Amino acid sequence: MNILRRTYLMIRYKLFKLLLPFPKIHTNDETLDKLLHSNLSMARFGDGEFHMINQTEHLGFQDKDDKLSQRLRAILSSDSKVCMICIPYGLRSVQHLNAQGSFFWRQFVVFHYRKYIPYFNYSRPYYDACVTRPYMDWDDKSGSGSFFARLKGLWQDKRILIVEGEMSRLGVGNDLFSGAASIGRILTLSQQAFRCYDALLAETGRLAAGYDLILLALGPTATVLAFDLSQLGLRALDIGHVDIEYEWFLQQAAIKVAIPGKYVNEVKGGDRQQDPADQQYEQQIVSRIFTP
Repeated sequence: MNILRRTYLMIRYKLFKLLLPFPKIHTNDETLDKLLHSNLSMARFGDGEFHMINQTEHLGFQDKDDKLSQRLRAILSSDSKVCMICIPYGLRSVQHLNAQGSFFWRQFVVFHYRKYIPYFNYSRPYYDACVTRPYMDWDDKSGSGSFFARLKGLWQDKRILIVEGEMSRLGVGNDLFSGAASIGRILTLSQQAFRCYDALLAETGRLAAGYDLILLALGPTATVLAFDLSQLGLRALDIGHVDIEYEWFLQQAAIKVAIPGKYVNEVKGGDRQQDPADQQYEQQIVSRIFTP
């Protein structure tokens, strides 16, 4: 981007920050503290979920869907007492982000934020959706290791049920979930998962009694599923890209790169990874949901 466009973007960003209302958002440390010291569920909104609200952009892994859009709008404006609604702290401040991250959220505010103003609940505080992304976009990465260590405390000694796309393979090949007491997995579509939503909700609810915590990684579908499971009295955390962020942290990657054997929608070619055989992973699969 040339200097004139960058200057234009910065001027518009500063004006919008002065003139538009912005919701209160707790920091990622405050968000993690809340998760560690409560039994609340977590539903997260990133740029993809925002775009899905008004169906303004095609996400690649999830087609536009009126029902999904309606559910996301309702959840974003909800005042749930059992589910933390999380949005990116980058909407409030970009001071903690590196050049790439700060540019991304500045342009998002300038070109997209106004479309979503009607759906925010400005009377309640939100939490940071990037609590599961403490590495790649941060300017100072020195605290990433200790943050991941604290994050692992959420499932330490717990029986966890992971609901994920069939190509996600959360925790496979690393020690992200090594402290869990046991792991079960429900696999579903890596793309267009919302087609299976009703079946996923029913199957997760059916199996939940055997687990202490439900972890979800299914894009916008996970946002809705976490919220609905919380209304059933179950603790469900939409953890999004935490496994990929952890892989990048372990590699000390400077840019987003493909991870062999795992679906990475943010990287070119990252959706075409081969799944290596893993006997332990296969034994953890307790259900497969690929049809409505």
